[in-house]
Amino acid sequence: MQRSSAVDPDSSGSVPSDYSCVLCGAGPAGMGFLFYAFKSGKLAEVARNGLLIIDKRVSLGAGKLGDYVNVTGNSVAKSFLACLEHERFDEVFGDIREYNELHRKLAADPDGAPLLSEVGELLTLAAERLIEHLVEHFDVVVLRGHEIDAIRHDRDGRFEIAYHDTRRPAARRMVISDTVVMNLGGTQRVEEVDDLCRALDIPLPGNGVITCTSDELLRLTSTQLVDTFAPVFAPAAARRMNRITIIGGSHSAFTMTERLATDLGGAGLDEIAIIHRSPIRLFFETEEEARAWGYMVDPVNDICPITRRVNRSSGLRYRAFEIACSVMSQGRVAGTKPRVELIDAASGEGERARAATCLTQSCGVVHSAGYGPNMSVLVDHRGAEIPLLFRQGGIEVDKFGRPLDMDGKVVRGLFTFGLGSGFRPDPEIGSEAAFTGRIHGVWIFHHEIGKRILTGVLKALAEKAVAQEAEMIATADDDTHAGGRPRRGRADHRR
Repeated sequence: MQRSSAVDPDSSGSVPSDYSCVLCGAGPAGMGFLFYAFKSGKLAEVARNGLLIIDKRVSLGAGKLGDYVNVTGNSVAKSFLACLEHERFDEVFGDIREYNELHRKLAADPDGAPLLSEVGELLTLAAERLIEHLVEHFDVVVLRGHEIDAIRHDRDGRFEIAYHDTRRPAARRMVISDTVVMNLGGTQRVEEVDDLCRALDIPLPGNGVITCTSDELLRLTSTQLVDTFAPVFAPAAARRMNRITIIGGSHSAFTMTERLATDLGGAGLDEIAIIHRSPIRLFFETEEEARAWGYMVDPVNDICPITRRVNRSSGLRYRAFEIACSVMSQGRVAGTKPRVELIDAASGEGERARAATCLTQSCGVVHSAGYGPNMSVLVDHRGAEIPLLFRQGGIEVDKFGRPLDMDGKVVRGLFTFGLGSGFRPDPEIGSEAAFTGRIHGVWIFHHEIGKRILTGVLKALAEKAVAQEAEMIATADDDTHAGGRPRRGRADHRR
């Protein structure tokens, strides 16, 4: 049977390999699915006709987590450690839990929030061990340092994934799969700064203003941050305010505020303006704790009905909580020089005008308003792009993590759930009513979300097996009526 392809095969002319599942992206989200499949005893079913893991990084498991400098996570250590706890993991990395120094460090302070770089290091160690085990005991292939170019959804429901080696971008190859789990991480684009300003109805940054994303800045060292902004700071004698404006009110916005105040306070930075468009919410374990702290709680909109936590999904936690409290009470990050001003641009004309003034008088503007999807090109069997439904900060998905197209129809066999896509709160996941964003996090990737993706993948594979069996029966009947002349059906197994 002749197959069409998203791109031409590489010059070697090799026949594309067949897989039952291709995992595109082996960061915290993708590995959460893989960890759950393994500990559930379902990995063999996922890899029944081969499982291919593709990632542009050489070291797998952590994604960008290990790249951030001095950034504290918004979950406690025991939440990350719980991802490594299961009896099926004993033979894979039981010694890590027993003897690894980093694991011991996190376990010694289970209720403390660790650095993301430490979390990334531990996740990488565990992921590499698991992948090594899977390659040895299952039909699993790993392609490191490879990047996805395009995905074609064929008429028969299968997928053709075109990819290349990052060292040789021109040499493109292709594989075919029944299902695709795609989690390539979220992205912030500096070009989105203009869109954020338009949404807030404030002026765009002027010429000569440095525009950056918090994602790129949080991966810089202190020296690199100084080298980025110091050249545009006016000297003290110029009597001009050196201000950097941050757009956004999330964890990353307040983490960015601390980094700028700490690293640039001695390099000439006078003020940081944080422009946000929704109330700054704080996280508390219980309603009683919140009220004792003096926080005004709306029992209907602020409390998760499952965990009873206040602002479970939207609230600032741990170090970001402390930074926000310091800014709100003192007007600066504790122990630093620059003043910090909070501006709710959606609260009225006065605040919007103040936001406009701050932005036009800034020497730098930082996009810290969430992440968009980092998806590969998705096309149909004719090669026409399949536009996906994008709403409120991400791609819309169904209960199994299958993305919806612009007509609201699911793309069967494709699953995505990392930054820039992902699930909204529902009665099973739980969240406060006020939160309308997406649910992300290492712990939930390894638990409830991993479970949903696995359920969806196995359901898709079962449906394809039934369809294939029916096709084989029909083909056999046709051959019988045609006098036994052989007919060629679709190849089922990997080559």
